[in-house]
Amino acid sequence: MSFYDLAEKALKLEREGKKIIRLNVGDTNMPTPQCVLDAAIDNLNEKKTDYGSSAGLPELREKIAKREGCGIENVVIGPGSKHILYGLLTVLAKKGEKVTIPTPAWPAYEMICKQLGLETVMVRTEMENNWHFETLDLKNSKMCIICNPANPTSNVYSQKCIDDVIKNAKEKECHLILDEAYKAIAFEKIPRYEGAIRVRSFSKEFNIANWRLGYAIAPADVAKKLIAYNQINITCVPPFVQMGGIACLENEKELITENLKVWKARSKAAQKALKNAGFEFVTPDAGIYVFATHEKITHAGEYAHKLLDNGVAIAPGGVFGGYERHFRICINQDEETLEDAVGIMTEEL
Repeated sequence: MSFYDLAEKALKLEREGKKIIRLNVGDTNMPTPQCVLDAAIDNLNEKKTDYGSSAGLPELREKIAKREGCGIENVVIGPGSKHILYGLLTVLAKKGEKVTIPTPAWPAYEMICKQLGLETVMVRTEMENNWHFETLDLKNSKMCIICNPANPTSNVYSQKCIDDVIKNAKEKECHLILDEAYKAIAFEKIPRYEGAIRVRSFSKEFNIANWRLGYAIAPADVAKKLIAYNQINITCVPPFVQMGGIACLENEKELITENLKVWKARSKAAQKALKNAGFEFVTPDAGIYVFATHEKITHAGEYAHKLLDNGVAIAPGGVFGGYERHFRICINQDEETLEDAVGIMTEEL
């Protein structure tokens, strides 16, 4: 059963009336900010239902350009980072070409590549090395995808590590994509990297996961290809959603500051409960995930199914690149609920 099949089963059990503590999906479980709702509602009340630019609303692109230190011609808006990643892989790589991905990694990367006929080169990292790699061989790769902060481990790669990969990719004429969906909820500030295609999402940073809004920062020639992809695929992201995005950025400092307080408190509670129960993990550098194991776990997939039957949903590590003894939890609950969940997890070892 895949990562997404497990998520559907958890939802089905909930619909049937079973209480499930859902730690399997990367949802913040925090309300959409009122200022974002107001901006979207105002736009809908004005009945602005015409098609917009496939590149995105100019006013949103301008705010993103200012945020990212680039020109508006480098900004492309899309319906979430997953769609943007799919678009980039579609327009920049051809069937049979190689895509390098350090693991553990979000399963969507490999699933997209498989659907497009691309060959994945999975570079395995280990918990003993804090989930970091020493180097990446990009000689024969057309593209490389690195998530920073990483999903599922929540580790942040060092500046030297990313700078070295950017230099290496340039020398090998390999397109490097930095997936920065969790950048704003890192516990320490992450530098703005130049020389890579960067993809960001509003979902986790601003609690608007189901709105589907993200963007790419790319060289102008790549941006044009992505805009053309949008033209034949989605036409445009709904303007009311983009107006919500504008409100996010206009209130960014306040919203992110409050969100970070929540993530730090949740992370502290989850780490304490897991450590006390004998689980092992690398201390997260960002909010939302913990990637853990336990000496009693031999197959996290079986463990996940047993837990789901007992009211806790987790994501088994096999889907993140073959880490069969590990699992990912999304710390998207209050401290007390997280402690209750770890209690059940401990009982089922």
